Amino acid sequence: MKKHGGYGQAHRVNILKKVIANGKWSLFPAVVETNGNLKDKVRIKGKIEVHPEGTYYIEWWQEGKRKREAIPDRAQVLDLARRKAIAREAAKAGMQLASDGENHGANPKTTIDAAIQDFLKDVEPPQREPKTYAAYKYCLELFQKNCSKSCIEDIVRQDLLLFIRKIYELGCGARTAYNRANIVAQFLKLNGVTGLLHKRDWPEYVDAIRKIYEPEELNALFTACRASEKARYLFFLLTG
Repeated sequence: MKKHGGYGQAHRVNILKKVIANGKWSLFPAVVETNGNLKDKVRIKGKIEVHPEGTYYIEWWQEGKRKREAIPDRAQVLDLARRKAIAREAAKAGMQLASDGENHGANPKTTIDAAIQDFLKDVEPPQREPKTYAAYKYCLELFQKNCSKSCIEDIVRQDLLLFIRKIYELGCGARTAYNRANIVAQFLKLNGVTGLLHKRDWPEYVDAIRKIYEPEELNALFTACRASEKARYLFFLLTG
């Protein structure tokens, strides 16, 4: 990815765009025109392509972690990237700028609603099975409905614990609670929010042990089967 504004790796701010390539949504470096404008061009495997669909992002590293912020308005992307780069350089020098969006709102936070819509684009058919998409959609919308925060950056450990509690209140078991908490954790991780839940916070469950038929039981079954039935049950047995 190209540097923005000539800053080094620690303060560099990349401009990306999430577009559809090879049938799935992916992030690629955005191409800035010589006149300093964006015209929906991205660089994919060394080639420049035009992609009017998708959302722009700015990306930077902070305390060893990759951070990304969705910028819905293309007209704001370059300015916000420039502001972020200046703020990162100022932070290195021990200064705090009033224009630093992390503290004064110049850079808008990512709303949970926008992040969910963006996340679901990556799992919608045909990338994933329809039932998988439906499960992710239900889970994330349930989390949003029961979360008091409106922006990704404001979510804390307590929000996830309350979500897990809500799943139990709906009558679900520990396995379902674990799976849904994991979906939300994946969603947050892709938006730069990690490490909220402690190991002890995750729901504990035990997988049910499937019944194993003894050899004499199988012999009795196959003795009683017709030829067609025996073939069918052998198929089930040998394929698990």
